[in-house]
Amino acid sequence: MAGKAQSPTPTGAASKDVVTMFTMKGDPVKALSRLKLPAGAKVAIVSSRPESVREIRKTVRGHVARVTEVVERKQDPDRSERGSFVDKTAFEPDARSRAMLEGIRIAQEDLRDAGGAYDLDQVRTLMRGVSRQAVDKRVQEGSLLAVPGPSNRRSYPTVQFNRDGTVVAGLKAVRDALQTRNPWTVLNFLSRPDARLDNSKPVDLLRSGKLDIVLEAARRHGEQGA
Repeated sequence: MAGKAQSPTPTGAASKDVVTMFTMKGDPVKALSRLKLPAGAKVAIVSSRPESVREIRKTVRGHVARVTEVVERKQDPDRSERGSFVDKTAFEPDARSRAMLEGIRIAQEDLRDAGGAYDLDQVRTLMRGVSRQAVDKRVQEGSLLAVPGPSNRRSYPTVQFNRDGTVVAGLKAVRDALQTRNPWTVLNFLSRPDARLDNSKPVDLLRSGKLDIVLEAARRHGEQGA
């Protein structure tokens, strides 16, 4: 059993009814018999047990002004989504978009399998302290390979460097033969065994000075990919 009273509205505030509930200690009937309720206060009997509700209905029949039943339902996690009229399929990437994501995944696997990449400072160390501008120039002209790395910063695949820190010769010619400026395509060609080269990796043949046969394979690769 609970006492219910309407709290007064503060002066100057918008007029509204505020319902305050009080839960009585011990036997609520005895507690209320000793209390003098102020004007406007009402007494409510609250129960969530069906058997108690039936007994209360019998006991208070004829003395009740209103019976209110509140049904509490568990939240349906899909309810808001069903009622939002949002077509989820409209947000799903199509086949072309999924292919782009798969291409990036494969490219990153190529990079990892090829030995990873250096950052700019590491490349400058390998190249005996050359300036940033010199590195950028070589990337632009194609004699140094750079791929987009974390936070879209350039990363420089380690596979293009010789043991002495110099860059493998012929990278620009290979890029031109491949007919692409996509660095991932160039990396893919350089680092994977090629059937046209007896399953040798083009980058290994470049280190051996066999530029001509690598360029021939690159041209055929570029024609197939065109």
